[in-house]
Amino acid sequence: MQALRSLEVRSDHPYLLRLYGVGEAEFEALADEDLKAEYLDGVMIVHSPAGFSHEDRQAFLLSLLRLYAEVHGIGRVVGGNALFRAGRRQFAPDVMVLPQHVPIVRQRAEGIPLLVVEVLSESTRDYDLGEKRRLYREAGVGELWLVDVEGQVVVVERRGRGYEPEEIHEGWVVSEAVPGFRIRAEWLWQEPLPSILECWQAISSAG
Repeated sequence: MQALRSLEVRSDHPYLLRLYGVGEAEFEALADEDLKAEYLDGVMIVHSPAGFSHEDRQAFLLSLLRLYAEVHGIGRVVGGNALFRAGRRQFAPDVMVLPQHVPIVRQRAEGIPLLVVEVLSESTRDYDLGEKRRLYREAGVGELWLVDVEGQVVVVERRGRGYEPEEIHEGWVVSEAVPGFRIRAEWLWQEPLPSILECWQAISSAG
C-alpha cells in the first residue's frame, strides 16, 4: 500500500498550489478543517490563507445569508473550508447555500448548492473566473456570485438563464436561487464594511 504524503506549506505570499495524482482517499486524509483545499479530477488544489479584506467580506455575506436563511427557512448556509461533492469533484466555496435537507457524509455535503459566492482575491482571481467557474456550471450550481472588490462589480450567473453573466456595479444584487435575498453591491466596496444590522434592516424592508 502506498504511503500517504505529508503536506506542509509555508509562505508569506498568496499562492494556489496544485498536487497532481492525488487519490480521493489521500485527499481526504490530507484535507482538514484548518486547510482550504479542493479536489478536481485527481488534482488537489490548496489555497493560501485569505487576507483580511477577503475574510471580512466573506464573513459579511455569510452572516447576512445565514440570517436570511434562518428567518425564511431556506437551506443551510456555510462557508470557509466546508466542501460539497459533485461526482468525484469536491469544491470549497467562500459561501454556499445548500438545500435544506442535504446529506452530510464524512464532513462533506452530498448535494449541489442553491447559491455559491466567491470573493475574488489575488491568488484565486484567474482560477475563480476561469476553471472553477466552468466547473461550477458543469456541476449545475443554481446560482453563482463572483464578487470583484478591485473592479467593484458582482457578476451573477444563474443556471435557469443558461449562466448568462450579469454585471452589477451598484444597486440591488437579487438572488433567484434564494428567493427574496438581496444586497446592495456598493456595501461590498465600503471600507470598513457597513453595519450588518443596518444592512439586514434594509434587506428586510426591501423584501
